[in-house]
Amino acid sequence: MKFFVRTYGCQMNVADSNEMGRHLKDRGLALTENPDEASIMLVNTCTVRHHAEERAFSEIGRLKKWKAQMPGRKIVLTGCAAERTKEHIEDRFPYIDLVVGAKSIVDFPVMVEKLLDRRATDDELDYAVPATGDTVSSFVTIMRGCNYSCTYCIVPSVRGREIYQPRETVLGEVRDRVREGVREITLLGQTVNSYHDRSRSVGSRGRDTDFSDLLEAVAGIDGVERIRFMSPHPYYMTDRVIESMARVPQVCEALHMPVQSGSNSMLKKMARNYSREEYLRLIGKLRAAMPEMTISTDIIVGFPGETDADFGETLSLIEEAQLDWGFIFKYSQRDGTPAADLPCFSTELIEQRHQECLAVSDRIALDKRSKLAGTLQEILVEDDSYGRTRGNYKVHLTGDIRPGETVMARITDTERPTLEGSVE
Repeated sequence: MKFFVRTYGCQMNVADSNEMGRHLKDRGLALTENPDEASIMLVNTCTVRHHAEERAFSEIGRLKKWKAQMPGRKIVLTGCAAERTKEHIEDRFPYIDLVVGAKSIVDFPVMVEKLLDRRATDDELDYAVPATGDTVSSFVTIMRGCNYSCTYCIVPSVRGREIYQPRETVLGEVRDRVREGVREITLLGQTVNSYHDRSRSVGSRGRDTDFSDLLEAVAGIDGVERIRFMSPHPYYMTDRVIESMARVPQVCEALHMPVQSGSNSMLKKMARNYSREEYLRLIGKLRAAMPEMTISTDIIVGFPGETDADFGETLSLIEEAQLDWGFIFKYSQRDGTPAADLPCFSTELIEQRHQECLAVSDRIALDKRSKLAGTLQEILVEDDSYGRTRGNYKVHLTGDIRPGETVMARITDTERPTLEGSVE
């Protein structure tokens, strides 16, 4: 039997899809890249923005025909949109076989067991030998949920309060991924650097294991060449974490740290728990500790109440921080969030601010990456043509390369976000 996975949304959803896929493989199923070959369709949904949720539901609507084409096909709906709409989703799509909300991902092995009515006499089902992956980079989820209540965000509602994986569970999964050929580990969590494990004490005072301890423990596993993590919250980017990042050679010089707005007024309305000034000081600390670090961010434009002056503060923060790139999002009103009932701006105004913010961010990004032209970069090869620098730039490579190896390449073109490089 084969399964196909369609994932919408963030890296956490990608990690959840990978985890569910591993459980299916353990049961003898094989992953396929062709949905026409699949007997099980797993759709992992996102609800952070209305558009993402509707894309997923449109996909589910189209799958009614897919399911009818072959007897025994199953549809599994998972993720944040499944959690948010679980009370009525099966009424809307009665042909769905299993709904696994984001809060229930950890129970997926038990929930899917009943779905897999494996019949040895069924000639249509081609069971495969359990296999391990051979990917170069892998996500490892160290926590789920979020204890914050950012007023624009649906995540705490659909993923629940923070739950931390025990340190030994995390390290065991890292070892498993390394045995499968992985060389780069990305630690994942909604506020990944808030991680702590109260079951394990460190030092004479018996303090909890924290995120800096976990970074060093992961780095101590043989075969881990690179470590990344996302998404950190500025509040938990402590001096201890920064010191560990600078000290541990496996930790890459790249950080994605959402700011959302450059206006203190907006940050307060968003309940972000830091100020513009604190964010900028943090950028300074990070670059002082790791001068080669690239820093990217998330920004929301058009949040309810954002004045022209507030928006101008966001543009000036991008300039002052000289962020290497940014993901600029138009505010999306989500039912169930504290901001849901606030009056929204017109689509035209939000689009105008979106384009203006993109122009500033893209200009700085081009200037920053242009300085890489002619430099020699260490690149981990991810597939037959592409690799990634320690600073998280994707590079199209020319030369003799193999996935999983680390090469030195000269950057030859920086015009596009995906750089060009020649192996030396």
